[in-house]
Amino acid sequence: MTPTTPKPTTPKPGESTDLITFGFLGGEWVPQHQMVISVNDGGFRQGVTAVERLRTYGHAIFELNPHLDRWQHSTSQMGIAGLPPLAAIDALLQELLSRNQQTLDLEGELGITLFATPGTAPSEPPTLGMHINRLDLSCIQGRQESGQALVVTDIQQPSPQCWPRTIKVRSRLHYHLADQAARQIAPTASGVLIDNDGTITETSISNIAIVKAEKISSPPRDRVLRGITQAFVEQLAREIQIDWSTSPITTTDLLEADEILLMGTDGGLWFANSVNENAIGQGEARPTYQALQQQFQSKLDAVQNSNPSNSQAF
Repeated sequence: MTPTTPKPTTPKPGESTDLITFGFLGGEWVPQHQMVISVNDGGFRQGVTAVERLRTYGHAIFELNPHLDRWQHSTSQMGIAGLPPLAAIDALLQELLSRNQQTLDLEGELGITLFATPGTAPSEPPTLGMHINRLDLSCIQGRQESGQALVVTDIQQPSPQCWPRTIKVRSRLHYHLADQAARQIAPTASGVLIDNDGTITETSISNIAIVKAEKISSPPRDRVLRGITQAFVEQLAREIQIDWSTSPITTTDLLEADEILLMGTDGGLWFANSVNENAIGQGEARPTYQALQQQFQSKLDAVQNSNPSNSQAF
């Protein structure tokens, strides 16, 4: 069993599946389809949007405190002031799940998007919103079991002189272009972005690490987003005594890797089965990935079993 394959809840005969989902925007809870951002909002006009993507495991928000820490880092770096304190954000996230409990029960697990913008004018308060999003659990399971293709593109990450790579924002044109280029080669591939020195960084949905001679290496931390799931997997590696270091990774390093690990909020931990149409690890799940995946599941099981009804189990 993988961390992302909960037993789905099916509706009873005659039960409607057309549930209303609720989101939070501008200090109010509203049906999600009624969430509307002003055309004058800085998040729309200038793309100034801090974002945090979260998900549940066992109906509890995964690694909530690290997500909130990154949220605070992002909003602070972007100068979005006047937001509620982290304790209030935490409470709102728990209420979001509570208000969407029927959808959570039906879906099995949910994703969550938290965002903030400067608002419509300097004299106005910032815009704060959050909503749920459905997870494609079948796709996630498929990637965990069979892997995903990667294509190294010539799309560069924005320079740190533009904005810090450690913040999470909704300015995602570079990711879009990288994925668009990758899918011209392989329809389900993720595009790998490069740095200005030609080394690889990340994809639109995952951090990347390589395995060589049973040791793991990932790009320098200041060159990529602070991956919450990657940090969790790094801890798992320490627990089972697998060395993990950081250093620049070239396309050749990717192609010659024994394994390639992919880590992201929605998908958890999965692996790359090919790079530029060249098989990695014979295109199959390999020992290091399997050991980490087993440890991932054991950790989730332990937390959920010790807090079976706690929405803040992690």
